Amino acid sequence: MRLLDLLKSEAVKRVLIDPSLELDPATVFSMVRDMPYQRASDRRPETTIAEWRGTCSGKHYLLQALFAELGLPSKLIACTTVEPVDPGEIPPSLKSLYEAANRRFVDVHNYLMVTVPDDGQMVVDATFPLSARKSGMVVNEAFVLGQDQQVAAKPLETWVIPPERVAQDFKDQLLKEHFTSAELEFREIVIAFLDEVTADQ
Repeated sequence: MRLLDLLKSEAVKRVLIDPSLELDPATVFSMVRDMPYQRASDRRPETTIAEWRGTCSGKHYLLQALFAELGLPSKLIACTTVEPVDPGEIPPSLKSLYEAANRRFVDVHNYLMVTVPDDGQMVVDATFPLSARKSGMVVNEAFVLGQDQQVAAKPLETWVIPPERVAQDFKDQLLKEHFTSAELEFREIVIAFLDEVTADQ
């Protein structure tokens, strides 16, 4: 079964769309974007649909495959990103790890560069659902062909993930090459926190 059919079937089952709705790129984007920002049990597109959740990697692996079925080829992008974390937000139990992690959140963020017929390429980022605006996350409300969206992170170095590589392996390699073990441990805690915050909205 096509991923588009799986996506529509799951959305209908969850009473999120009308069964008569035709899936176009803008509709598919909004459906994936508004999945809760939470890790699924794995990052296969079928799992992201079945569990109706994902982070930047799982959502964009899925969205790339859905766009391909709609005739929109895309490249999967990975970028390193670093954000300082306010010490006032750190509980005492995490102070030592916070210091060892250089007081910052690090990540390798994923998004798409979509090829648009007659319009070149456009940046697409479906990481955070509309509800995450309350927490100050970068949320892209509209999908307009040919119009770049805002990346939901501040890119430092950027790579196009080679199509012959397993995307998650490529991402994991970048994480290990660019960040310390303490930074990666602190990253896991922050992502788990974001899971909880967006789940409550």
